[in-house]
Amino acid sequence: MKIFLDDFGIFLGRKRNRFIVKKAGEVKEIVADEVDSIICCSSGVAFSSSALDLAVQNNIQVVFARYSGWPYAVLMPASMTGSVRARREQFIAYNDERSLVLAKKFIAGKLVNQANFLKLMAKNRRQTDPSLAERLYESGNLIDEVNERISREQGAKIDEKRQQLMNLEAEGARYYWDSIRQILPSELGFTGRETRGARDPFNAMLNFGYQTILFPEVWKAVSYAGLDFYAGYLHADRPGKPSLVLDLMEEFRQQLVDRTLVGLITKNVIKPNEILAAEAVEEGRVLSKDVIKVLLASFQERLDSEVMFNGQKGSLKSFIHLQPRCVVRFLLKEAEYVPFCLGW
Repeated sequence: MKIFLDDFGIFLGRKRNRFIVKKAGEVKEIVADEVDSIICCSSGVAFSSSALDLAVQNNIQVVFARYSGWPYAVLMPASMTGSVRARREQFIAYNDERSLVLAKKFIAGKLVNQANFLKLMAKNRRQTDPSLAERLYESGNLIDEVNERISREQGAKIDEKRQQLMNLEAEGARYYWDSIRQILPSELGFTGRETRGARDPFNAMLNFGYQTILFPEVWKAVSYAGLDFYAGYLHADRPGKPSLVLDLMEEFRQQLVDRTLVGLITKNVIKPNEILAAEAVEEGRVLSKDVIKVLLASFQERLDSEVMFNGQKGSLKSFIHLQPRCVVRFLLKEAEYVPFCLGW
């Protein structure tokens, strides 16, 4: 489970092997063994050093994030797993053909999941809205065509082809998000994907899912695989930009975040008029507390759900942690890299 701290006046302490969460006279005790991460989104939260020590002892990631952006700090144990050899190869691979192979694989994972998600929704709407189903299925096929064009790109290293790959990825994204727009109720006011500073309900939920839930999970997986967060392939180098984390996130955006949110909206679990916070308790808050609770529970349920990938059955979370280790095996020339994709 995740401990989510998002309001002024919360105190996180420790009592032996349990976390103590105190707020306005209420006290909740949570056994450390049941916690996989602690997420703090408020500047008004206080921690005891003993609680942070308990988190480190139990390999519990502590994430500090702002409502309006990516996490700005992550607390993890100082010791890491993985080999120095893998990290050396990670840097060397940037200047050979392995960089382009991995970049293409990361995009393939994203595009195949996008296409298959649209085809799944088309299948579910074949009887109730055949016209929409046909459009969704066609968009899925168009994304497949984009992926096929990407697969034919050749070069000696990623720097020669990055812009071309990103242009093709953007073409697939236009088909995908236009289809998502057609599925969502018009009251949401979703006209397309917006990232930084989005305040419309659906984009705000997407950003919360990507930034506050998926990003820390992939960060942790990359860390335990012994790879460098900042030395990616698809995403260009930039100071402070964890490019490899962003690379690996591409394969899981649809399966963890998009699928969960579309389900919550189309099944009317979350209603459009309930999503945004009525009043900003602190600067940057966009989503209501009730919606955040639903999102946290739903994302956790999806992370724990069992899926079948590449002949293996496991939780979605287990595959998030498996993929960076597969990158290591590819870098060490021990195995091919297979992007995470689910069927429809």
